[in-house]
Amino acid sequence: IGVCGLSGIDKLLSFRIMHELHRFVKFFKTTVKKQGVLLEQIRDGLFPEWRIPANDSIGFYASATKKTEMLMMPIMTCLRRVGQAQLLRKMIHNELQTCARIDASKLQHTLSTLNEAIMSNAMVSCRTTNDNVLSEKSINGIQEVRDLIDTMGEGDPISTAFLQIDPLEGLPVLLALFVISYMPKFKYDSDFGALVRSNEGYPIDGWPVVVGMATLLKQFHPSYTDSVLAYLGQYVRSSIYSSSSRKQSKKEDAPHLSETATHTLIFACHLCSISKVPRSVLYEKIPQYLIEICAQH
Repeated sequence: IGVCGLSGIDKLLSFRIMHELHRFVKFFKTTVKKQGVLLEQIRDGLFPEWRIPANDSIGFYASATKKTEMLMMPIMTCLRRVGQAQLLRKMIHNELQTCARIDASKLQHTLSTLNEAIMSNAMVSCRTTNDNVLSEKSINGIQEVRDLIDTMGEGDPISTAFLQIDPLEGLPVLLALFVISYMPKFKYDSDFGALVRSNEGYPIDGWPVVVGMATLLKQFHPSYTDSVLAYLGQYVRSSIYSSSSRKQSKKEDAPHLSETATHTLIFACHLCSISKVPRSVLYEKIPQYLIEICAQH
């Protein structure tokens, strides 16, 4: 279908993603908002994120996922559709980049250099002016270059900001509960190095969900991603602590880490990888030696 056809499909997929994200925001503001008191209670029970919840932490997570179970299916549907579309966009971008390297390598290098120059000029202009607003001429030039860059397949589709959304209170803790509740439906495939569905009847797969969540979080402040990782790290640490406690009471040789906690850790690592979040950020939530222990189970 050629370069023009691939670019057109990429735009169609972008509109589909935008539509799904709009639907998710509408669902959150109409349905999830009614459960605001419940999410606030769960968030208070998990505060602060660097500390393991008091008393029966695993029981607290089980109760929280049970109470929010009715919210999980729409979230899963949105993340799956967005993730699948984003993975298709990433494949299209790879194909466009390959075509550009072969058929228009000089144009590709020229646009890359021009893009860097425009971005540097825009940053200097924003720093030197009080209103931080670019001129209309500069905006038109940026749009023309952007269209050419998109045709070349440059840029990371996962980092695309599709919407300007107001903060959604309670979203990070809800996404963390979604991950915890759906991890039992996955298994780790060492051949692909990814989470795959444990049953053919499940309408989910690992990477589309990871990419869908990464795309959703890119629409918000980076603190949302940091909060989700903090909640996931808190759950993994709680699971390890609970496992160690059982080991001491039953005098077992080694603590047994649940598959849910292991898959949650793998999900967090994949989320950092696809979102280009430094692994050091994850180490702040989960010590590196604990990640190595989990990898052995």
